[in-house]
Amino acid sequence: MVRDAPRPHGSGALERRTAAPPHDPKSAMFNGRAENSRSLTAPLPAPRFVAWWVWSAVGFAGLIAALASAGSGRRAWDGPLGFIGQIFGGLGAVFQPGAGKGASIGARLAFLLGVLLLLYVLWRATRAWLAYKPGAVDVQQLQDATPEGTPKPSDADLTAKLRRRLSDSSMYPPATLPAQAPAESFLELLGDIEIDPDKLGTALPKMLGRLRPKLAYRVGGLLQFRDTGPDQYGMTVTVTAFLFGGSRATTVWGSDWDDVIRKAGNWIVSTLLPVTRAGRLPPWRQWWGREIKPELYEAYQEANELSRAGRHHEALEQYFTAIRLDPTNSYLRAELAETQEKMGLHIDALDTCQRALTLDGQDARAYRERLWLKRLRRSEFRYFRHPRLFRDLLGLRYRNSIILGTSEATARQWCRRKGTTGAYTHEQLIPLLVDRYWPTAVALDAPNAPQDPGKREELGRQSLRRTLRKSADEKEVRLVFQRAALQETYRLAADDAWARVWLYWPASLWSAVRRIWPAAYYQSVRGPQQPVTRGAFRVNREVWAPLRLAWASWQYGKTTEPQKWREPYARRRPREEMGWTNLEPEALRSFLARVPGRRSRRDWLTLYNSACVYAVAMHANRRHRPNQQELARLAVEQLECAVLSTRGSFAVVERSWMVEEDPDLALLRDEDLFKNFVRTAYPSAETLQPISPSMRSDEQLREYDYRLLEEIAKVMREVWTRRGEMYGVDIQCATEWLRIERRIWKSIREISDDANIRKWQDRVSLIRYIQTNCPSASASSPDFPPPLALVEAMSPNGLPDAEKIHRTLSDLKQDVDAEDAHSLSDEGQRVLREAAADGVAQLNARTVRLLSTGYAAAWQTLDDWLEREVEDHRPFRQALENVPQLTRRVPTPPHGRRLLPV
Repeated sequence: MVRDAPRPHGSGALERRTAAPPHDPKSAMFNGRAENSRSLTAPLPAPRFVAWWVWSAVGFAGLIAALASAGSGRRAWDGPLGFIGQIFGGLGAVFQPGAGKGASIGARLAFLLGVLLLLYVLWRATRAWLAYKPGAVDVQQLQDATPEGTPKPSDADLTAKLRRRLSDSSMYPPATLPAQAPAESFLELLGDIEIDPDKLGTALPKMLGRLRPKLAYRVGGLLQFRDTGPDQYGMTVTVTAFLFGGSRATTVWGSDWDDVIRKAGNWIVSTLLPVTRAGRLPPWRQWWGREIKPELYEAYQEANELSRAGRHHEALEQYFTAIRLDPTNSYLRAELAETQEKMGLHIDALDTCQRALTLDGQDARAYRERLWLKRLRRSEFRYFRHPRLFRDLLGLRYRNSIILGTSEATARQWCRRKGTTGAYTHEQLIPLLVDRYWPTAVALDAPNAPQDPGKREELGRQSLRRTLRKSADEKEVRLVFQRAALQETYRLAADDAWARVWLYWPASLWSAVRRIWPAAYYQSVRGPQQPVTRGAFRVNREVWAPLRLAWASWQYGKTTEPQKWREPYARRRPREEMGWTNLEPEALRSFLARVPGRRSRRDWLTLYNSACVYAVAMHANRRHRPNQQELARLAVEQLECAVLSTRGSFAVVERSWMVEEDPDLALLRDEDLFKNFVRTAYPSAETLQPISPSMRSDEQLREYDYRLLEEIAKVMREVWTRRGEMYGVDIQCATEWLRIERRIWKSIREISDDANIRKWQDRVSLIRYIQTNCPSASASSPDFPPPLALVEAMSPNGLPDAEKIHRTLSDLKQDVDAEDAHSLSDEGQRVLREAAADGVAQLNARTVRLLSTGYAAAWQTLDDWLEREVEDHRPFRQALENVPQLTRRVPTPPHGRRLLPV
């Protein structure tokens, strides 16, 4: 089932504003004015430009009425269109030259005043719309204020990089050419236009040509440099808003010019977001009219880039950073849960979703009551009063239902305590799950279960709490999760049906108007209005969720799932009970054919979910090969149709999700028919390597550790090779080398330990540490860090099997422990500190060369060991023994480690 493609999009501001910080007037500077001047980040609600357009329409209607009155006896023509002829007759009376002809001079002056008033209102309307839209942003050439001799590219190159940074944001494309600033006032707009009542025919076109402004914002920058501080390169950035009549400026500093450009671009975008149309889109909707921290925008953008690159460990860190800055943003939490699923952290993803389900303003009790409605109540119409809240939480609720629905993975990790924090996550989740899903308890199915609502609730809570805490029976936990998924799916589909009555039809009407309007040639930035389509909801509700529940019920020991557990708590039941045994392909096709509206809504998500239904049913036909092959054929047929209806950025998402991760397609991936489909739909020059089914098991994480250590060995070998070419090294710099080396070897020991497989923070910390302290070598290595997903043809010979990887990493840990690689660096740091205290300023070239050669040889041997997949690890251990030891003693011992005098 697709879990990473649906993302909530649309317009409208989130009404709950508790997460957004108050506006800080001290952070805005506007042409030297005081705090009470108008802020660039002051609220600019959409009704402002709507009001100006309404007044423009009223003024235009009044002008037409005046012309019709003036032309009552001067119709240009008669007939069915006589009224239009009367209007043109009025225009003729106004423009007829000569005194005493046509309209009087007073009428002409009144017409001129009305036209000027109408033009003023139109001018304000176009300015307000352009500021909200906002179109292209004028990025001027950067000015250089750095001291002479400061190393930097040309100003034009830095300007081009800043423009490309804004273009990469896909929100504010920079203007390709410098443009003239629009008029600040209506009098400037008139300018040198000579307005003569007898020459209105030439004056009006001239005025109309200058009416529409071309720019709403201008960006300028001043390059700076300072001699002190860790960040010496800087830029003073100024954003000028022509509509507001003010500007905002700040100074950003970085370690190099690329860092400065990155920070400046993030600040510019975060400044424009709260006052433009892009700020109405998730995840920025609740920040509309408020000040966004550039750190929040930067963390979110970097998380997206890392996730698309398959570097999910690093993306997870950035998502947590963004959520710390915006804790009540449901969209960010939905993407966090998606990334956790891709890493196989299903319990963590479930925890993320469960804690965010009430971010639309309802408390836990209200959510539970809506989930288990017995009859029509007022809460059923909640999203009529708050229509946009449904769209804000749509992706999160959909993901929560899928996590619970793929219960074979979630229940397995639950029973094995596979959360990142172990049993602590489970203990914190149990009260939430019991409070929301106690009607799913298996004890309520017993014939002697009490009928009194209060006693049933008490029994259900006790039974479910005992089941989740004991976790001895994985089958029972899976059945509970599957029942909860069915109820969540029904509730979500019901809310979607109400939302379509009130929320979706205006967007559909607007899309229809855009299709027939000739001027609607530009591509809207709002994206798809309905990320989870109606057909996808119905397929999940009518077939996918009941089928998976039948599977879990059969595995638990029940031949059918009577769903008596739902009767007292939910109004709607499935039209037909779905069994698991003897599930024929034709019967399943009949189930799907009866889904309302499925054939008329053949969007890619509906087709993909239908394919998942056939793929899941393959588990019920393991012993009947013909049926299994027929189900595989039907599934691939649906996938082929889904790929043909793919839109935009979903293509890459579908490919990675289908081929590597989706648990619904686990059996389908072993079929040659599916492999041929992948080669056809997503052709690749490499041979498709068999990939184990999704779930990011411990073996897959071990594969990632293996590839990560292999790339680290290459980077560190290059680092020490470059260091060996230096002729003289400051003693403080050499001490820092050994400190970095100690931290890296200690991290390698922790990653190689089997007890730390699920601690993704260790991997991220090591990657960040190497990128920070060895930037040149890590940047020159295109494969560092490797993506989490194992793509095709990762290496010519692939990777060794899981057992060999496990042995290799275990041997690596033992060798690092035996040779005390990190302790060796500790001793070297102590010697260097003593030498510095005695007045030694530098290490000589020979000592630097020998020390660097020893460490480079150790990393080279580690790289050879991992890349060649040899069993013998003695060369690596010998290389560690040969790393020289710094000492203040001159003589070299006959045996043992070589000593380098300092």
